[in-house]
Amino acid sequence: MMKPLAPKVEQLDPHCWRILNHGFSMNSGLIVGEERAVVIDTGSGPREAAGLYAAVRRITDLPLLVINTHAHGDHVFGNSYFAAHGVEDFHASAAAAEHLRGHGDEERQLVRFLEPEMALRQGPYSNIVVPSRIIGEAGATLDLGGTSLEVFGLGRGHTAGDLLVRCGRILFTGDLVEEGGPPNFEDADPFLWAELLERLERECRPDTVIVPGHGNVVDVDFIGRQLREMRAALREGEEIVASWPAGRVDPTAFQLEWMPYGPEQSSIFLQRLRELLP
Repeated sequence: MMKPLAPKVEQLDPHCWRILNHGFSMNSGLIVGEERAVVIDTGSGPREAAGLYAAVRRITDLPLLVINTHAHGDHVFGNSYFAAHGVEDFHASAAAAEHLRGHGDEERQLVRFLEPEMALRQGPYSNIVVPSRIIGEAGATLDLGGTSLEVFGLGRGHTAGDLLVRCGRILFTGDLVEEGGPPNFEDADPFLWAELLERLERECRPDTVIVPGHGNVVDVDFIGRQLREMRAALREGEEIVASWPAGRVDPTAFQLEWMPYGPEQSSIFLQRLRELLP
């Protein structure tokens, strides 16, 4: 296996770090207490996880827990590497655990160019580790010793089982918030996602530091802009889907030009609307 590329580490407050993995520009998080520490999302496979684990161990040697914000491969396929290095407690929502258990092998193709061992099921860290610590609808508070964090969901959005993690004014959102690229709609309910963003915008304080699933740290104003863009896309998208003749499943190039997310995700977005609209 190739030597891992060192991720970018940014300390956000005395207890919280953002760790940017280079492959998909995916953000992992680290929250450190006096007795243990939490890693939020483990990367897209053993190569990325090795670099992430090394970065974490340069900061702390405390026992680790893992929280997976959702079940997409670029966020969870490093679980096996962390398990092999002593991590026993992996947390996720019930929906995320179910998706990973039932569809994890399908996710392998997502990482095939960056993590060939994971895609091909080769090597000691290429098995899929499904979290067994389930975060229920009421959420949970984890005490790390002198530092606590909240783990909670707001309902279906990017996937059926998204979790957020809050520690003080730092909020890790997984892919519910995206910076530097369009949201991914493959497993999404865009209608519910927009409602979730509206609720999240109301609940964030002006000084909240928001760590999106990918890209740079943002603030509550960014959530408002993502919400307004998604609301506008929903209005336009409903009109486009309503105009399709019976049996049509793909938008035209002209219709895609009216959408804000680029041709690939805009096409997926419209197909998701077609599936969800009565």
